[in-house]
Amino acid sequence: MAVQSTGSGQPSAGPEESRPGPGHPLSVGQEALWFLHQLAPESPAYNIALAVRVRTALDGAALARAVDALVARHPVLGAAFAEVDGVPRQFLPPAAPVAGAGTTASRWLEIRDVPGRTDEALLGLARSVGEVPFRLGAADVFRVVLLRRSADDAALVLVTHHIISDAMSQWLLLRDLLAGYRGIAAGAEPDWAPLTASFLDHVEAERVLLDSPRRDRLERYWRDRCTGVAAGAIPVDRPRPERQTFDGATQHWRLPDELAARVRAAATAARVTPFAFMLGVFQATLFRYGGQDDFAVGCPVATRHGRGLRDVVGYLVNTLVLRSSFAPGATFADAVAAAHRELLSGLAHAGYPFPLLDRMLGGARGTSRSPLFRIAFTMVAADRLDPPLPLLPEGAVVGPEISYAGLRLAAFDVPQMEGQFDLNVELRQAEDSLTGVFRYNTDLFDGATIERLTGHYRRLLEAATADPTRRIDRVSLVDSAQLEQLLALGTGGVSPGQ
Repeated sequence: MAVQSTGSGQPSAGPEESRPGPGHPLSVGQEALWFLHQLAPESPAYNIALAVRVRTALDGAALARAVDALVARHPVLGAAFAEVDGVPRQFLPPAAPVAGAGTTASRWLEIRDVPGRTDEALLGLARSVGEVPFRLGAADVFRVVLLRRSADDAALVLVTHHIISDAMSQWLLLRDLLAGYRGIAAGAEPDWAPLTASFLDHVEAERVLLDSPRRDRLERYWRDRCTGVAAGAIPVDRPRPERQTFDGATQHWRLPDELAARVRAAATAARVTPFAFMLGVFQATLFRYGGQDDFAVGCPVATRHGRGLRDVVGYLVNTLVLRSSFAPGATFADAVAAAHRELLSGLAHAGYPFPLLDRMLGGARGTSRSPLFRIAFTMVAADRLDPPLPLLPEGAVVGPEISYAGLRLAAFDVPQMEGQFDLNVELRQAEDSLTGVFRYNTDLFDGATIERLTGHYRRLLEAATADPTRRIDRVSLVDSAQLEQLLALGTGGVSPGQ
């Protein structure tokens, strides 16, 4: 029998029933996301999904109890949001005991039987789960859907709104849910280490910082770094629409293992991290593409620095604005060293919330003014995630299986959070591989344009690892075969369709 959620995944309580007491303040980042939600409440652009294939039979009732226990452990999963006297507040659910062994349903869980689906069709269903908009005012910010293809083959999809979660939080939720399920299915309780902090502690720590003299020092730093700098950009295929639609797509990318090893070796030789090396060469790619010699990109970073925040679920991320300047004759070594310095300096000032910087310097915030950045770039250490799911092989839909919490699991990469920026690059580094996803705005770019960009990025990485002292402007963006074809086109030697 399938376990069905109340109202097919939507909470049954109305907004007022979900708001006990006066509520709690939001972090600055949450306030910005609330503002964006008000602009486009039906958009799933800020939904975060994490999916995993489970090739072990799951007990639906035990899973329902585990989901309820998960919400009891992380109350932000049941939060409601509303404005009080024009100020957004978050209302957490009161503590409630987890239902007993007879429970067969959870308001946050839906189980769908989808027999006969191919891996590709199942991935499409998982993606559609992540594209259902949330209703923040009705305590609707979290859902779990089990797409059961057979008794021992399913896709488990966890979706949250970004206002109460981030990428690391999704992995914490998956880890805790699987651990909770293992304990409950065995007739015991979830074996979780107790939490010593909550997301509200982070909100309070941010308030204390912003009320302190340190705020002025942070503001001066970011004002000096960002005043007068343009957002990095690449040529678009179509004019920018007047209003952002958040329409997007994803292109997957894998660096050849031999080149990934050369990147790590070159980073070590330059005494920088692989991320700084990849960032510096990416900035060099933008320099070659757009002709800008002074521009900025965004870099999301975790803010889990407070006591006990390591295992806390919440919006614990901030965005650094990283500036890059290219002098005439700049080399790859120059670009990498500058990226390294900019990262270290930015991280030392990461406590200042980006939305305040955006506001202070007159960022877009839904208007026609220019934003501080249009392109974001980050890297995830995939081998440090828990569960440690191997990255997907190139062209695969499902990753290699592992055993974890008594279950057979495999990665199931669901496209998500597309169209937020012109381009959002997320690199994923494992011990012996380096992959990435390039999420782009389809209002502006065709897939072929992004494919060319990734190819040119790889070409510059090859040049940078072969000779870091080489001038960036001396590297051709086309190989010899492409050059011959271009020359032939110029003389009428080949047809454009070739």
